[in-house]
Amino acid sequence: MSKDFPVHWLEEIVEEIYSRKPIEITLSTGKTPSGHIHLGILREIIICDALRRIFEGNGNKVNNLLFFDSLDAAKRFPGYITEKFQKEHIGKPFAMIPCPYEECNCESYAHHFGNELIEVFPDFGIQITIIWTHELYKTKKMQEKIKIALENTDKIKEILRKYILPTLREEDKEEFIEMQKDWMPVMVICEKCNRIQHRDNEESIKPNRVKEYFGDKEAVSYVCEACGHTGMLSIWSGRLKLNWRVDWPAKWALYKTTCEPAGKDHSVKGGAYDTGIELCQELYGYVGPVKVPYEWLRLGDQDMGTSKGHIFTPKKYLEIADPKIYRTIILRTNPIKHITFRIEEISQYYDYYERMENIYYKLENAEDPEEYKFFNYIFRLAQITDIPKIKLKRLPLKLLSFFAQLQNILNIDKLYEKAKKFMENNNFIDIISIHEFEILLNQTKNWLGEVNEIVENEKDPKIKKEIIRKVEIFTIPDDLDKKLLNKIDIKQIKGIRILKEYLEKNDDLDADSIQNKIFNIAKKEIDILPRKFFETIYQIILGKKSGPRLGPFLSLLDKDWLLERFNI
Repeated sequence: MSKDFPVHWLEEIVEEIYSRKPIEITLSTGKTPSGHIHLGILREIIICDALRRIFEGNGNKVNNLLFFDSLDAAKRFPGYITEKFQKEHIGKPFAMIPCPYEECNCESYAHHFGNELIEVFPDFGIQITIIWTHELYKTKKMQEKIKIALENTDKIKEILRKYILPTLREEDKEEFIEMQKDWMPVMVICEKCNRIQHRDNEESIKPNRVKEYFGDKEAVSYVCEACGHTGMLSIWSGRLKLNWRVDWPAKWALYKTTCEPAGKDHSVKGGAYDTGIELCQELYGYVGPVKVPYEWLRLGDQDMGTSKGHIFTPKKYLEIADPKIYRTIILRTNPIKHITFRIEEISQYYDYYERMENIYYKLENAEDPEEYKFFNYIFRLAQITDIPKIKLKRLPLKLLSFFAQLQNILNIDKLYEKAKKFMENNNFIDIISIHEFEILLNQTKNWLGEVNEIVENEKDPKIKKEIIRKVEIFTIPDDLDKKLLNKIDIKQIKGIRILKEYLEKNDDLDADSIQNKIFNIAKKEIDILPRKFFETIYQIILGKKSGPRLGPFLSLLDKDWLLERFNI
């Protein structure tokens, strides 16, 4: 690898980590389980998982950690949580809030949404250790970090002023300095109401900050902003939590974190990440992690947000597409560039993966040596399981999308017969079972359902038409529109009967033969423009003048059904 031109952006991170000569490597990510966790979180998790694979492949000991910040307070709830539930539990740590769904027996609100993410990790090939912060804060090692913070409050304030003041407007600086006078870097979970903060009538958030630290007693005093309770707690009680700007560096120091990706909001110059690095060094004597900033992943033209309710979960993704495709999307894109994930473009993502796979197996030539090295690099990291020695053939998404849209006229057994025939004709080493085929078919059907929803909600007719064309969306009406027959002239009827007779007499016709026959019928036997004859056939089958390429389309239809449809 050239230092100036690394084969992949991951290698720059690898090189920076190795420059520190670590004995073992700890990768870290974090997420607050405030609701359904959207697909975007997998960007940082997959980056770390890819790094884990690289380092383990080099023989290094690697810890790959995901912190669920379950002790974070519920500042707000997503719209799908009932108002009654919200009022009852606002301000409490997520781990101390029950599951919002009565029929579910999970441990807490945090566990419900955290486990929803955890359960998809094997599907995405992710190996990671989960750390729940409500459990972490009960440990002596984390409580010692709280003690250090309390004993160094003035130093923390000084570092925060250094980074935060330059970002504020002049009129806000005085207010910040005033706020800092009584500020303490630790919050308390009220013994009476279990809240750690309060949202007042003006929507201002008021945390239960420590009022005073008594070093000789190793205790703190507090007043609950929510219920007014006044109390004193030992710093070893497990009911104290560090302010988030201090919590981050405390965990870095505790786990000797080597690298942690962070979203662009935290990674700006002088932001929370930079503040955290200095706090980590000055308070806890640890250099801090290698900083890997990343841009957001958008769903179409919208940002996703867990608390806002605009989400598309990893579990939902698995219902519509192969997880290898998503790993590829993440790994091909430098993290400083934003990703726009479009459901309607999944077929294009599959095409990209197919080309990468062909180049990896030397079945297709790369444009240049750099492209070959790049694809060779990310293909291995995109896999979920071990890489086969030879490329295993798959049913093309285009074929599966055709089959998925034929289910109202062909049952699963007939569709599987066609799929099996395709696999045999194309010399598949492994012929998938009908059960495996049904899973693929349902996945494709779900994808088409999502695309149809996008089409329905799209207001621009040009964009709508282009999506339908690219994805080849169609619907076969159960019955032929009788009004259509009145619009078909004698030549067209003759052409349909000739085509019907041709199909009756010939079995196992390929797509090209059918396509050519339709052209010949139009030009030589009924003397009309081929386009007009094609439109006639589309109208009979689909009820409209256009659709998928006709030869391949007709070859996939059931012959008996097609002959019956042409009985006009």
